[in-house]
Amino acid sequence: MTKKRSMPQMRAIQSFEAVARHLSVSLAAEELGVTQSAVSHQVRRLSSELGEKLLERQGRSLVLTDTGQRLALELDRAFDVIERSTAQILGTGDKTVRLALYGSFAIGWLVERLPDFYAEHPGIDLQLTMVSEEDELSDRTADAFVTSVPSQRGYWSALLMQEQLVAVTPTRFGSWPCPLITTEVASSSPGADWIEYCRANRLELAAEQRETWKMSTHYLLAFEMARAGIGAALVPDFLAERGLGDGTLVKLPGEPMPTGLNYYLSMKFSRRQEPALVALTQWLRAAIR
Repeated sequence: MTKKRSMPQMRAIQSFEAVARHLSVSLAAEELGVTQSAVSHQVRRLSSELGEKLLERQGRSLVLTDTGQRLALELDRAFDVIERSTAQILGTGDKTVRLALYGSFAIGWLVERLPDFYAEHPGIDLQLTMVSEEDELSDRTADAFVTSVPSQRGYWSALLMQEQLVAVTPTRFGSWPCPLITTEVASSSPGADWIEYCRANRLELAAEQRETWKMSTHYLLAFEMARAGIGAALVPDFLAERGLGDGTLVKLPGEPMPTGLNYYLSMKFSRRQEPALVALTQWLRAAIR
């Protein structure tokens, strides 16, 4: 005997899911290829059928009610299941993993290890996307993330490593004191990274060093500037290893300095057992150890 499902119309569910994801009726309408009034009508219809308010206005912003948030999360999980099931039937499941990560981690650590990943998992197509610290976790961006965001509702996260800075200098300088490259370029406190490092390691900053900072706004830039012979830089240890390994840089005195930033692997909680994501998780953890 077939079971008749009692549920709202799919059009109303799709309309609400799109509005909840974008927090915008206009963007939801654009995605669904219908008018804004049609989307609003479907959301009102769903709200009426459920007997619950799902959305409300706060000033000019559209926000989810508590009920709306719960429903949006459940629908997100349900659509994920449908999407994965369809992909598996079509033969496209588990072959491609989109990984979003910071540029410094991608270039400084991951890229040179990619051949090992592909050798172990030849059936997985790993597609890389660089993101900034401001980017939110979203499956519209990627399937998995390596960022400093420890957790987000609906996401599973695992700590990969703690970031710590190492002082490195071009081999032609070789010792302290030497010109310094800083990634702390705020006009109110330039060189704050080196000032903190020297204080922690009881190193003395020469007056000339304080007056002639070489400015950089990113660890990757600072690293390449150091390799080019411009000065010493404080860079993440995994990035420093490249310059120390090829002989272009040498380590300066002092212990590594924790930044307080951690790198986490994150993915949707509902997807964490997918074979390709399990393989990526296990490989990253093993490679970092």
